[in-house]
Amino acid sequence: MINKQFLDTINEYKMLQPKDRVLVAVSGGADSTALLNLLYAHRDELKITLHVAHLNHLIRKSDAELDVRYVQQLAQKLDIPVAVESFDVQAYAKEGRLGLEVAARQIRYAFFDKVAKQIGANRIAIAHSADDNVETFLMRLLRGAGLDGLCGIPPRRGIIIRPLIKIWRRQIEDYMATLKLVPRRDYTNFESRYQRNQVRLKLIPQLKLYNLNIKEIILQTILLLTEDRGYLETKAEEALFETIKSFSDDEIVLRVDKLQSWEYPIQGHLLRKAIEKVKGNLSELTFKHVRSILDNLEKDERWEMHLPGEIYVVARQKELLISREKPTPLKRIAYRYTLAVPGVVEIREIGKRIRTDILDSVQISDSPNVACIDFNVLGKNVVARSRQDGDKFSPLGMRGSKKLQDFFVDEKIPVQFRDSMPVIESDGVIVWVGGLRIDERARVTKRTKKIVRLELL
Repeated sequence: MINKQFLDTINEYKMLQPKDRVLVAVSGGADSTALLNLLYAHRDELKITLHVAHLNHLIRKSDAELDVRYVQQLAQKLDIPVAVESFDVQAYAKEGRLGLEVAARQIRYAFFDKVAKQIGANRIAIAHSADDNVETFLMRLLRGAGLDGLCGIPPRRGIIIRPLIKIWRRQIEDYMATLKLVPRRDYTNFESRYQRNQVRLKLIPQLKLYNLNIKEIILQTILLLTEDRGYLETKAEEALFETIKSFSDDEIVLRVDKLQSWEYPIQGHLLRKAIEKVKGNLSELTFKHVRSILDNLEKDERWEMHLPGEIYVVARQKELLISREKPTPLKRIAYRYTLAVPGVVEIREIGKRIRTDILDSVQISDSPNVACIDFNVLGKNVVARSRQDGDKFSPLGMRGSKKLQDFFVDEKIPVQFRDSMPVIESDGVIVWVGGLRIDERARVTKRTKKIVRLELL
């Protein structure tokens, strides 16, 4: 049964082709030992060449040395070449301020990649099982992952393949028993300080109290989500092609109006694809990064953002630039428009309009883009202008004045958004900071007879 599932998975995901040279990552545990033996048993049928790689993390001391000998003897018995290397993962984690699991993963994959290049391997086989996939799903669910994270461990990514990804650990243990092989056991797999162990040893047994087949159900959910993601990825690729204005190896320019015309889920996937094309990967890019870009596009036409991996995102003049090159700083926008009351004025520099109306009573609004002020406060010269150094006003509810710069800081307004907030001034006195706060002196009181309603559109 396990042999058929193993071959079916390889064929379903087109993991191997004749003449492939496969580097097999073997720790000495049940999963990786089973993977090596399955690949060895079907090597002639698959027409592949095998090579073993083992990394000693220097965490378990004498036990780790026994792991090395076990893997070397296993490879020797099967007449397969083996590459072994040691690395102080704990020191690396401490130096890089990383969790031990993250550090170990980084070192492992760097080691596999190095050995693969040295021996000319075009595939790296990793022994992740269906149980690993379920555990990964739950770990990501607990930290609030999006669709990509909830799709679990990919069966294939680049040259990395995972032929055991649909096979359960109990099947692997039965297979090892038929081979009369006793794998190495890693005692750290039972330490509660690791989140994966907590999920495997505590959370999953609790979930089984509600449904004995919970692992199978989660795996089915992963497969369904993966199908949905595949559809979204295809649509996003098509949308990206239509949204790109220009591109090169180091940057992509997107048309903002076209980007925003797609359904919201497509916008997110489109952005991820654009960033991946520039950066080469999506490492450290989170749901929050993508959401921030989309939210910023709704707020303003001009802003900058620095993403992990030295990638810069710049919105300028209805274009979104994603680049490896650090952009030139945005220049301070300067504008000044006279406001007619009532009336509408367009502020081209920031792509917004201000509408003014005269009312007899206050119209309550929850929008920060709407303000009502006392008509009698307004002088003859009412203007909408850009902020200036030294600007001061008296925020509603405050006695005395405050520098506009300090007000922006207190309100946690990012620098890139401050120019897009017009200052409404009457005879040299600020009466409203558009989208934020009116001046205390301009507030509506019991004595107010006429009201001016201001709206930032």
